[in-house]
Formats: sequence, C-alpha cells, structure tokens
Amino acid sequence: MKPAMHDVRLLELGLQPPRWQGHDHVFPMPAPSDELRSRYRGCLIGGAIGDALGRPVEGRPAHVVRRRYPTGLRDFEPWRGWTSGPIGTFTDDTQLTIVIAEWLIAHAHAPLSAIDLAERIVVWGETGRGIGRATTDALRNYARGVPWWEAGVASAGNGAAMRAAPYGLRYAGQPDQLRYVAALGSAPTHADITAVASAIVQAAAVNQCLVLTPEQIDPHDFLASLVASVEDMELPELALRSGGAARSLVQQIESVYDFLGRPSYDVFDHFYNGAFVMETTPVVLWCLLSFAADPEEALVSAVMGGRDADTIAAILGNLLGALHGDGGFPERWTGSNLEDAERLVELADGLYDVRWPSSRL
Repeated sequence: MKPAMHDVRLLELGLQPPRWQGHDHVFPMPAPSDELRSRYRGCLIGGAIGDALGRPVEGRPAHVVRRRYPTGLRDFEPWRGWTSGPIGTFTDDTQLTIVIAEWLIAHAHAPLSAIDLAERIVVWGETGRGIGRATTDALRNYARGVPWWEAGVASAGNGAAMRAAPYGLRYAGQPDQLRYVAALGSAPTHADITAVASAIVQAAAVNQCLVLTPEQIDPHDFLASLVASVEDMELPELALRSGGAARSLVQQIESVYDFLGRPSYDVFDHFYNGAFVMETTPVVLWCLLSFAADPEEALVSAVMGGRDADTIAAILGNLLGALHGDGGFPERWTGSNLEDAERLVELADGLYDVRWPSSRL
C-alpha cells in the first residue's frame, strides 16, 4: 500500500509515524452492519452541519455571538453570496473533506498518490471558500511548480484535522494504514508533525465513535486512547496564545479531563477556541464529552464560542455523526436544507463499501 517514494518523502519531512505497537482498543474494529453504514453517513453529514451552522459567526468574539443569538444559534443562515440554493452552505472544512473522501475512494484498489491529492487540492483551490492561511501558502507554492513534498508549510493549524474524518472511516480498525494516510493526506498543505498528529487524533476519535454509544463513552478512557494514538510520535511543546507554559498536543488532550463539568466560556477562554490545533482539538473533545448524548446542544455550544466556530463545529460534527448515525441530527439541519447532502451520503457509502466490500448492499 505504501509507495516507496512517499515513504521516503515523509521520512525526510519527519512526518512518518512509526509502526504501530500499541493496543487494539485504541483503533477498535467495527462490525459491518446497517447501523455502521448509518454512522459513516452521519460522520460526513455531521461535519457539514457543524460547518454550515458555524459559518456565520466565524471569527467573531463569543460576547458578540451571544449578544446576536441570545437563545443560541440553532438554525442555518442564508449564504450571502448565493441568490438561490440551500441555506446550509458549508465552507472549506467540508469541501476539503469531500476532496479527501474522493481521493481515498479513487485509490481504493491502487496505491495512494500524494501527487494526485495535491492536484485535487489545486483544482479545488480555484473555487474554494474561506481557504486558510497555510493552504493558501501551499497553493501559491503549487502555482510556482513546487512538488508536494516541498509545497506544504510548517503549520500546526487545524486545516489537516478538519479534513481527517474520512481516514477514520476508510481505515477503521487498521492503525498503521490510518496513521500513514493521515500523514500523507496532511503533508501537501500542512507539513508539520503536530498537524499530522491532530489528523491522526481526529481519525482515531472517529474510529472510536463508530463502535461506541454515548452511554459507553468513559471520558478518561476515551482521552487516554486518543493520547495513545500519537504518544509514540515526537511531538514538540508549543507556545499557547492563551498563555502559560508551552505544551504538546498530548498534554492538551490530557488536560481536557480536568475541565469537564465547567462552563463552556471558561473552557473556551482557557484553551482559546481558535484555528491552532492546540486550541481546536481540546475544545472539540470537551464539547463531545460534555454533550455526547445531545448532538444539537454540542454543536450549538461549539458555535456560540465564535472564533473558529465553523471548523470546530465541523470536526465535532464528524464525531457526533459517527457516534449517533445520520438520524441523530434535527431534521431542519439535514436533507434539502444542507448543501450537497446527497453527495455526502454517496461518499460515505463509497468509503463504507471500500472498507467493508463483502457487506455491500
């Protein structure tokens, strides 16, 4: 599965995860079923819902969001740039998740190609919405003819994690493949070990949610499994915008447990719910563990924090959908109210059929 050239390039970049030596429970093996197919669909649908719900308040401070939506932002708002079409219009978070899903399905029976992924990202970039800084820099590099292993920038932004859910669907229960493809899928834009680790954590969390129910989630065990998914990687301690001592992504994930039960504004102020994965990942995990049984309240809580609301809610929505299935969200957020809902279902089914071919309906 692993082309030698890609392995060499990832090693040169310092992004290749070591061979998995951990426990099976960190990347549990789901059992194919109609319910599992629903969870695959829910994962992609949920990400798009969170993205579309959070889009109107992206970049706004929490106090501004609370003043505008005193009872909570609970409904999609029209896309100002459109004269028609669904009000549930999403951004680059879901657009790039679609790119990744299409890439994985296209290479279902052939080696994965980072060159192909880079080309897909370049094509997408011509019409992409709200493209982040690191991806914009990478696209400029591609426009100058820079190859994929040099075009990605050293950014620990959340642009790698926000598109990582399909890795957890395609390689559920397969840790070496999941971790490898998370690195390969991140490198063309985010050539940074912490960004790669954040993508692995998100894919591992999707994998966990596929086999659990809300009642079965033990916060300590859940966080410990996500830590274990990347603790064999040499992750640096990074300075935080919220102040305090520099910390690694593993330390940030571990600290989520101490904030369970505290008000969301305390949590968001502490971690700073921005686009840096050291901020994004712990906030997503706090929202999931705090509202695991209630997807609507989880997403409303996420978007009411403002800042990078659309991406945080998109990543969270992927996890909630994998946990609850495609029927776990309010009807006003699904179907014709959500952009490209049918396409998202098709891609989810494609990933399911690639992973579990013998169960194809």
